[in-house]
Amino acid sequence: MIHTCCEALHDSVVHGMADDPDWARRLLRRIGADLYTGHTLRRLADDGCCGMLLDWQLRIRPVTFAVASQFVDRHHAHCRAPSCWRFGISVRNGTTLIGVAMIGNPVARSLAGRGIVEVNRLCVHRYISAALRWNAASMLLRQAARKAGQHGWSRIITYTLIDESGSSLLGAGWTREAVIRGRGWHGGARKRRNRNAWVDKIRWGKELHPPRQVPRRSVRSPTPMDETSPESATPFALAGQSQAVPLGLF
Repeated sequence: MIHTCCEALHDSVVHGMADDPDWARRLLRRIGADLYTGHTLRRLADDGCCGMLLDWQLRIRPVTFAVASQFVDRHHAHCRAPSCWRFGISVRNGTTLIGVAMIGNPVARSLAGRGIVEVNRLCVHRYISAALRWNAASMLLRQAARKAGQHGWSRIITYTLIDESGSSLLGAGWTREAVIRGRGWHGGARKRRNRNAWVDKIRWGKELHPPRQVPRRSVRSPTPMDETSPESATPFALAGQSQAVPLGLF
């Protein structure tokens, strides 16, 4: 809360912050908003209802499988959370969870076992103001690719519906690879229920550069002279013990 000496000055400050968000951001930083909250203020954003929102810097944070699954089940537009993953990440605006990414094995059998991982779910909170979640999806996609490369995978993919623009993927440096015809999950050998709509999808991908493996230095195998066990040691190698030396050795 901003306290002033009178209501007139308070009204003047409030109107000034609404008219000039950049000045408002500098004012809040000067009076210690970052220090009091523990987060870095990015800007003041309009909430669309004649009000101002504190927009903090978006930060990538770790997330557990349980939290990510619950978030996807609650906020994803058309899919439920996957049953497993390789790893996951989240993005927060201050203390507010904005979105999650769940990365796992490729769903297509033809892509399995080829050093490829897939962003199985990317979910951003749709009912939070667009000003607060701006650039969150691209941050998740960039971090997912970066982390997959650090883990040693060579390529990462994901899918969007045919009617989705894919602007977040383009902003994160992904490329459009192919159009996948919509089809069901069932087959002649295995009957499965189809929960998703049979719509065409676009496959996106990004080549990764996993860290180079530094070759280990070869370790020389011990020679008989290197052995230090009591059974193979000479009398001179057993320090601290008095040994009788046969006269025949001299």
